[in-house]
Amino acid sequence: MQMTTLLNRTYDTLDELALIRSEPISMQWTKELRRSIGLHPGCKLLRGLLSLDLNTRTVVYPLLIKGWTSRQIANRLRVSLTTIQRLLETGRQQLQNSLATPDQVA
Repeated sequence: MQMTTLLNRTYDTLDELALIRSEPISMQWTKELRRSIGLHPGCKLLRGLLSLDLNTRTVVYPLLIKGWTSRQIANRLRVSLTTIQRLLETGRQQLQNSLATPDQVA
């Protein structure tokens, strides 16, 4: 019985990721991010955010830029808090790696 529940949770997470991707808000926030990069082209954090995949960016952007909580993001995107927390952890790791490496000057 518990095994079935675990399998269903895995599929729910995949469905939730598809829901995030289909949200028009993800595209709106990506456009906002691109405008911000245009205003602040030297900001590594903004460029790092843009380099994240769409699902991760859609979750990390409101946390870092808009100051939303994990719960607010989950409610807005209509996905579980667990999914949001996983994506935030992924985003944190990816941003840490991209910000830790110095830019190469051509």
